[in-house]
Amino acid sequence: MKNYLITVITVAICVGIYNIISPGLHGIEKYSKMIGMLVLLCVIVSPIREVINTFDENGFDNIKESILDSNNESENEYSEIFTEYLNSYSVEKVKKEVCDILLKKYEIPDEECEVKIYTQYQEGNLIISNMQIVLSGKSIFKNPYVIEEYFETLLSCSCEVLIK
Repeated sequence: MKNYLITVITVAICVGIYNIISPGLHGIEKYSKMIGMLVLLCVIVSPIREVINTFDENGFDNIKESILDSNNESENEYSEIFTEYLNSYSVEKVKKEVCDILLKKYEIPDEECEVKIYTQYQEGNLIISNMQIVLSGKSIFKNPYVIEEYFETLLSCSCEVLIK
C-alpha cells in the first residue's frame, strides 16, 4: 500500500510539472492535460487490474471455498471454547452436588472436604473417570469405604477418599 501511494503521488507531481512546462499552444495544451490525467487515472486504477487477474487465475469457486474455510475455522475455534466452558461448568456443578450430598448424607461440611474430579472424553462424550475426596477436620473420622462405595455406585467411576 505504501508503494502504491508513493507511485500515485509521484505520477501526480510529474503530470503537474509536465503541464506547467508544456508549451502553451492553444490546441495542444488541452490535449496534453487530458493525456496527463489519463496517465494518472491509469495509475490510480491499476490495483483493480490485479484483483481481476486474481479472479481469473483462481476462479470464483476458490474464493468461495477460502471464505467458507475461514468461517469454518472460526466456528471450530468458538465451538472448542464453548465446549471447554461447558465442560468446566459441568465439572464445577458436579463438585457442588457431591459436596451437597456429603453434607446431607454424611454430615461433612464444605470446609472439611475437597472434591477433585478427573474427566476424559469417551466416544465424544465427557465422562468422569476418577474422583477424589479429601477429608479434613472432624470429618477424618467418617468411614471412607462407605463414602467411596456410595459415589462409585452413584457416578460409575472410581472414587478415592483421602485423609488430610
